[in-house]
Amino acid sequence: MNGQILIAMNDSEEAIRITNKIQSAGYTVHLADHLSQAITLMEQGEFDMLMMDSRLSGMREFDFVRRMQNGKHRMPIIVLGHNGSNEAAAALEAGANDYISSQVDERELLARVSNLLILFNHGNQHRNEKIEIGDLLIDPQSRQVIREESAIDLTQREYELLLYLARRVNEVCSREEILSYVWDYDFNTGTNVVDVYILHLREKLDKGRKWKLIRTIRGAGYMLKAPESESRD
Repeated sequence: MNGQILIAMNDSEEAIRITNKIQSAGYTVHLADHLSQAITLMEQGEFDMLMMDSRLSGMREFDFVRRMQNGKHRMPIIVLGHNGSNEAAAALEAGANDYISSQVDERELLARVSNLLILFNHGNQHRNEKIEIGDLLIDPQSRQVIREESAIDLTQREYELLLYLARRVNEVCSREEILSYVWDYDFNTGTNVVDVYILHLREKLDKGRKWKLIRTIRGAGYMLKAPESESRD
């Protein structure tokens, strides 16, 4: 059994105790003792699960859990709690996948971790399937983008923006939603970064082509529009 698990906890002794339990089952553990450190680690590498203290320094209530589940660093989240049912309800409502007492015994902890990883990995199999929209092909596993049989060279951020739009094909995506997912902003900062990157995508995907995939929906946001949907309008 293997997997990369990020544990974010204030209490170093408790973190070591949980780490020893997790490592005994063959998982690789990375530790953070503050929200900012956890965010840095997630930007630097990929993890299969986040286990976090409900009292983690730097976290206001469970706002970070909510941002995680709406952002690009999606992974199963287990909250290690202290205050029982009210705290558990708040964590789960924010988007945590499970809530466990920090004093949970080893057998139950490992069973919950294993079951959650199995469920999440099963769901991710579908997220790795190739996406075909007209003459556009996106391969999430290789991160390759092809249009009209020509490879399109995208930066990481351009690719993440395109993938987000493609997974919501024919749906209007607001600037706020795009900022939250692609840039991990949980509020509108007034930046025009979304408009700039949409322009980049248009230059690379649509310029010189009859069918324009990227559409502006005035007053609402942007849409990636499939060719067949236009003919039915």
